Amino acid sequence: MNMTFLAFEDVSSFFPSGSYKLQLNPEEFKVGFVENKGNLTYELPSADGQIVESSEPLFSLKTWDVKFTIDNTGAIASQPPSSIPIVTPGLSIGPSISYFNDLFVDPDDDTHSRKYIKGIWGLGSLTIFGRVKKFDYEYTFFTGLGAPLRASCSLLIEEVPAPTLWDYFSSPDITRIPKVKESDNMVDFCEKYYKDKNYYMKVAEHNNLPSFRKLKTGTNIEFPPIKK
Repeated sequence: MNMTFLAFEDVSSFFPSGSYKLQLNPEEFKVGFVENKGNLTYELPSADGQIVESSEPLFSLKTWDVKFTIDNTGAIASQPPSSIPIVTPGLSIGPSISYFNDLFVDPDDDTHSRKYIKGIWGLGSLTIFGRVKKFDYEYTFFTGLGAPLRASCSLLIEEVPAPTLWDYFSSPDITRIPKVKESDNMVDFCEKYYKDKNYYMKVAEHNNLPSFRKLKTGTNIEFPPIKK
């Protein structure tokens, strides 16, 4: 099974809205980790017996750095994935690049944010669920008329924290950036994240919102750490 990428509209979506399966498995594949924004602070005894504060990330987020090839020269038996099947070797790979961008890179017209991406490889033994942080491609082969037939692609995916992790670490010293749904309001958000509804004005000021009463559906609001 070649590496496959599935598109999801939301973290809670069960069915994907599209898929992109690589023709060949990656030439390079690196797994890394980045620290989340929240920190767990605790006290440790120093060498002289004094108590000092230290901190460490609550959890790390995984990254995938993948390099792969899109090819329609005829050298590969399978054709590049596309919303419009490219069944004839020698045709431009432009539709395949556009299809990947539509699925994972370009912002959605309604939510103004990228769809989520799930990467699967090795019959599911390697997976990631997150968002595309970077997608670059370099055309490396052309027809006589200049149509691109091959591209070397570089993809960086950063994992998003699972909702259960945010719920588990329900502490006012963690930054959260939820997406606003139609029924959401600032008071309920503050009650959920800070256990205190009276922080709505501070959060509105932090996000430069003209009003805390009307939140725009599909936008993201940052709820920063607040000292009580």
